[in-house]
Amino acid sequence: MAQNDIIKSIDGKLFKKMCYGALNRLKDQQSYIDSLNVFPVPDGDTGTNMLLTFQEAVENLDQVRSERIDKLTQGLSKGALMGARGNSGVILSQLLRGFSEANKNKKVMSNEDLIRSLSMAAKIAYQGVLKPVEGTILTVSRKAAKRAGDLQDIDDIDELLKKVIESTHKALNKTPDQLPQLKEAGVVDAGGQGYLTILEGMREGLTGKIEVKEEKVVKKEVSEEEVDLKYAYCTQTLINVKDKSVEIDDIKNDIEQFGDSLMVVGDEEIIKIHIHTNHPGIILEYALKIGSLKDIKIDNMKLQNAEMREKHEMKQKEEYEEMKEQSTEDYDEKLIVNSKVKDLNRQTAIIAVAKGKGIKNILMELGVDLIIDGGQSMNPSINDFVEAIEKIEQDSIIVLPNNKNIISAAQQASSLSDKNISIVETKAIPQAIAALLVFNDQDDLDNIKENMEAEIKKVKTIEITYAVKNSKVNGYDIKENDVLGLVNGTIKAVGSNELDVIEEIIESDWEDEDLITIYYGDGASEDDAEQIKIKFTEKSSDAEVEIYKGGQPLYPYIISLE
Repeated sequence: MAQNDIIKSIDGKLFKKMCYGALNRLKDQQSYIDSLNVFPVPDGDTGTNMLLTFQEAVENLDQVRSERIDKLTQGLSKGALMGARGNSGVILSQLLRGFSEANKNKKVMSNEDLIRSLSMAAKIAYQGVLKPVEGTILTVSRKAAKRAGDLQDIDDIDELLKKVIESTHKALNKTPDQLPQLKEAGVVDAGGQGYLTILEGMREGLTGKIEVKEEKVVKKEVSEEEVDLKYAYCTQTLINVKDKSVEIDDIKNDIEQFGDSLMVVGDEEIIKIHIHTNHPGIILEYALKIGSLKDIKIDNMKLQNAEMREKHEMKQKEEYEEMKEQSTEDYDEKLIVNSKVKDLNRQTAIIAVAKGKGIKNILMELGVDLIIDGGQSMNPSINDFVEAIEKIEQDSIIVLPNNKNIISAAQQASSLSDKNISIVETKAIPQAIAALLVFNDQDDLDNIKENMEAEIKKVKTIEITYAVKNSKVNGYDIKENDVLGLVNGTIKAVGSNELDVIEEIIESDWEDEDLITIYYGDGASEDDAEQIKIKFTEKSSDAEVEIYKGGQPLYPYIISLE
């Protein structure tokens, strides 16, 4: 394309290039977007979930045999909906649904159509969230749409997108002022960054400024992919500013030529720089001119990706062998059918999400009909839920997601089915177990759900895990690999070993408990769990304490208190 060519419309071929451009850029930015997640626990990170969702969308786009824009946007939307993972993936699928709604009966996309698409995307995304929170991807998409609406007189779609992206970047940089959690952690919103990344990639695909590979997308776990990183070093530092007149925008303009994933935030006292670059020395030399440095961190991302792939492959093999050994299960990739309850002729079936051999066996012993393999850092897609629902013979189904980041995918899947489905919003395994203990198949679905929801309110959950990144949350200055103690999802203790963290929680957050259940996970031992039991019995000799091997990954201990 010549430098002065004006793009007045987008045909099917060009739209595909834009989508491939967005996918390529999401792949490049995945780890950076993941790093923006405020909460440092191992869970379904935003960059990973948005990439997996958009990858499913483009894979489905590749199957569309028409070059019409309406058919292509419809295919993109459908793929995103079925492949959506985590809250960020579900919101992304709603944005793409709005994009599709705006292009009904359109053979090509004009600048007016693009403006309407951005507006409809934001509108549908807001409608899809029960309680929209400002300072998130929703705000960023709305600001992008508003800016687009002010540019009706621009004929050149490239120029239109350029100005929209500039405003989107400004909206993203303001998210820390809208959400205290972001300001405390010194980051912008991860979902908003993902949306900006998609817009940037679409523009690059539109103009041909990057090489866009249009081969069919191969569906696989993103952590297994060979990623050819353009920039090798993730470079971060905090600057104690000596020159109070320095402007953040000036810093961005000075160093953006040296890499990508650039983030510069702060105030007149302290400024944080984050950039992916091949020349970390240049960045640090520049930063020294502004002030003194602290918390310097340089990571070789190529080595990290190689190590991550190796660990993931080993874990996959171990889990596959573990699941094949389970005599009570029929192994079918992500869906595990409980043969024990299959012949009970129950009116209401139960689907649960879980990870760990012991946890799965406990759930099945309590009557779960089908388990979707997944959980922390392994969020099932909407399609995983759809396939599970279709596999169940009954028309009445209870779903236990067991993770806050999985609930939205379960809800979307239930809306796609003609069956009578109720989502009991369990956020941890102990809540699921409590809910199952009051399950009465002879009752109607509404009463079953009501009783389960009442029961899970009586449960307190302690989870012990490790920080996957440096972060500042709830007043804690958390370092990577610190032991974290969470009570009902909120960080209540940080330390260097599990026993001390649990003891701190017991001392600061204790109520009279009658039943305490300890589920020890992958890497923990029964002897260690016995030491934790002693700590609880020292606090209350009347409490009944039980220990089970859960086998769950990432969380050495999950403890239920009732």
